[in-house]
Amino acid sequence: MLQRIDRIALTVVAALVGLNAIIPGWQIMTDGSVYGFKLPTSWLTAYWPFNDYAVAGFLLMVVVGGGCLATALVNALSRRAGAVVSLVMGCVLVGWIAGELVFMNQTMVMTWVILGSGIVLIGLSAPLAWPVLTRSAGRRVESKRA
Repeated sequence: MLQRIDRIALTVVAALVGLNAIIPGWQIMTDGSVYGFKLPTSWLTAYWPFNDYAVAGFLLMVVVGGGCLATALVNALSRRAGAVVSLVMGCVLVGWIAGELVFMNQTMVMTWVILGSGIVLIGLSAPLAWPVLTRSAGRRVESKRA
């Protein structure tokens, strides 16, 4: 029963993050704004290799938005694959926020919501994904020995 609740939670969290990343990603990519708030380029640190937010918007839309929607779909279709994909997507979300903290000197509320969502995905999926990952790693070791 707990695994079923975890799987539902993984699906819902991934879907919500994905849906909430698509539109802002498009807006950031096309005009550098989020729901009408124009992101000042002064928020970008010297580490950011581009002049504006277009690349960040594209990555937000495709990697975070599309990745989370794909994660939700995989969770709806397969328990084992969904757990592994959720673990990977959780790590991607945490990495996204780490990058945001390096490349921007200001944050927004959604920064912390996405970070929390990544941690939730990791926390809920790790116990479900670990047996799958160790089993497939064990098979690879055995096939190399043979």
